[in-house]
Amino acid sequence: MSRPLLTWVIAAVAVTTTVTAQSPARRPPDLQGVWRAWNLAKYDLEDHGAKPGVPAGRGFVVDPADGRIPYKPEALARRAKNYEGTKTLDPVKSSDPFAKCYLPGIPRMTYLGWPFQILQTPEDVTFVYEWAHKKRVVPIDSKVPLPPKDEGGAWMGNARGRYDGNALVVTVTNFNPYTWFDMAGNYHSDALQVVERYTPMNADTLQYEATITDPKVFTRPWTIRMTLQRQKDIGLLDYECTAMLDDLGIDHTWPRDFDEEK
Repeated sequence: MSRPLLTWVIAAVAVTTTVTAQSPARRPPDLQGVWRAWNLAKYDLEDHGAKPGVPAGRGFVVDPADGRIPYKPEALARRAKNYEGTKTLDPVKSSDPFAKCYLPGIPRMTYLGWPFQILQTPEDVTFVYEWAHKKRVVPIDSKVPLPPKDEGGAWMGNARGRYDGNALVVTVTNFNPYTWFDMAGNYHSDALQVVERYTPMNADTLQYEATITDPKVFTRPWTIRMTLQRQKDIGLLDYECTAMLDDLGIDHTWPRDFDEEK
C-alpha cells in the first residue's frame, strides 16, 4: 500500500471514530398520550364464535401460528371450568375475579376497552388507567430497586422497563395466580412472566405485543399482538368499579373463595 493511500485510510478511520463517539444517544420513542384498544380481545384472545353477550371475533395469538394458546392437556379442564363459572349476571357468583372488581392484571388491563394514559420521564414510564384510576410505574433505570415482592404475588406483577430501538419493552414478574387473560377463562399460575412491547407505528397508533411464559400451565411461550389507537377527543374519565358495586348494594369484601383450589 502506498504511503499517501495509507495516510488517507488512517485519517478516514479517525474521522469515523470521532463522529461515532460524538453521535448523540438514540432518543427513546415518544409514547405519551391517551391510548385505547378498540377490539374484542377482552372477550377471548383466540378465534371464537358468538356466545350470549359475546360477539364472534378473530383472535390475537400470533405465535403459535395456529392462533391457539398452547395449554398443557391437563390445564384445559381448568379453563373450561373457569368459563362455566362466568355464566351468571351475579358478580358474587362469577368465577372471574374481574367481575368482583379485583385488578385484571397484565396484559388484560391493556385491552379491557377503557383508555389509559402513558407518561414518560428519563427514570420511568407511568401507566394511568381509567378503570378504577389504577396506576403502575415502570422504572427504566436498572439501578432502581424493584418494590419488595408481595407474599403470594401481586395482581399487576412487578415491572421493569427498557428501550429497545423504537420500542418500550416491559418485563413483568411476581404475579399472583388469580387474574385471567380474558372473559373466556384463559388463565395462568404464579409462574407467569409477561414481556410487553409497545412500538409506535405512526403518530396515532401503537403496536402492542405481549409474550406469555408459564411452564406450569403452557407447553411453550405464546404471543399476542394488537394495535392501540390514540384517543384525541377526551382524556381519562371516571370509572370506579367498587363504588358501582356499592351503589348496587353488592358487598365486594367477601372472602376470596377463588383463593382455594376446588
